[in-house]
Amino acid sequence: MFHHPEVDRTVFSTGQFSKFFADRAGETAITHMIFFIAAVIIAMGVVAVLSVNVQSLTGATYVGNKVLSDQIRTDITIINDPEIVPYNSYEKRYTFYAKNTGVSELNTEFITILVDGMLIEPSDVQSSVMDGDVVWRPGDVLVVNVTMSSALSHGDHRVQITAENGKSGSMSFITRT
Repeated sequence: MFHHPEVDRTVFSTGQFSKFFADRAGETAITHMIFFIAAVIIAMGVVAVLSVNVQSLTGATYVGNKVLSDQIRTDITIINDPEIVPYNSYEKRYTFYAKNTGVSELNTEFITILVDGMLIEPSDVQSSVMDGDVVWRPGDVLVVNVTMSSALSHGDHRVQITAENGKSGSMSFITRT
């Protein structure tokens, strides 16, 4: 069918393969095959690296979207009367009432309290849901008792209650001590 004048076809029938490999067409085919195999191996390596990166990005996006979704569904409102915040002078404890006005349940173990921008240590915070439940459900009121080293000075102050997902409610209040 195909006739190549440089290739002697009797080489195959007589077992003289060295003549075939001395031929330039054979060298070119072998070179192309080596380059093709190398390209396939490199492509497989690139695909492996990229797939790991894509999986990592997908996971991070999922977590970020979940946190954002939780924040959108969470809302906290401090429902104290800002003029009269309960204070127990014997225990140096202020009591705040926070209502879960969002649509998601919150864990009371992971709330953070700031008074006038200062973080209150978890050991100085006692919180409980008014109905005695462990989970702070939508519509429930959380009683937060904050023990201070001393009474707050007379004047304006601010309290912030932050949920586990970063969403917070705050209120300015006045002390008259």
